[in-house]
Amino acid sequence: MRRYLAWIVFLAGPACAQNAVTDWFPVHVGDKWTYDYESRDDNGGGPRHPEIRKWTTEETTVGSWTVPEGLMVERQVRATPPKPDRVFLIRGNCVYADIVWDPASRQLKDEYRKGLDTWLSPDFCFPLTRGKTWGAPHGLPDWGVTRPEDAKDWRVAGGGHIQSISAYPGSGTTVDVWFKKGVGVVRQVQIHHGTIGERRVRLVRFEPAVLH
Repeated sequence: MRRYLAWIVFLAGPACAQNAVTDWFPVHVGDKWTYDYESRDDNGGGPRHPEIRKWTTEETTVGSWTVPEGLMVERQVRATPPKPDRVFLIRGNCVYADIVWDPASRQLKDEYRKGLDTWLSPDFCFPLTRGKTWGAPHGLPDWGVTRPEDAKDWRVAGGGHIQSISAYPGSGTTVDVWFKKGVGVVRQVQIHHGTIGERRVRLVRFEPAVLH
């Protein structure tokens, strides 16, 4: 009987971990996000004349598959000018964004795989609870969950609970990301506090997949 119960716990573990992620980071095929981007950079004109660029992307989850390191999830990106598709790795309770992989084998590249156990930090770790921190296995935590926000401030249909995370990756750069449970990223601000360098992302629309 004890052995039987142990198997239940063992089998339920990965499913619970994945649920902790997918509650905040949807992965259904057909989920679609539309984002507005704006960047400001000093390309020689000084702080009064930054180069400003704006664009919109439409990101749609098109598939997922398992690898020894976890679950890989691919999003097709449509934008003008064109942007590369995005692939995420879900590993335990954490998500690694824009990973380095080999499309031919559909596996992680060797150097990236080695980095998972040494210098690579997850981008997101769930569930998002205030005060939680994470980082690279052999480094200091550089991400932390900060304050809750009101979804209405970010024009997310239906309102709801928002949680934000912050990072200080070095070189005077800070990153703040806002999540809505069941939707994913609704806002992101990356600022270099020195030479002008900013990127702001805002969710315009989320269209969940129609599940049968």
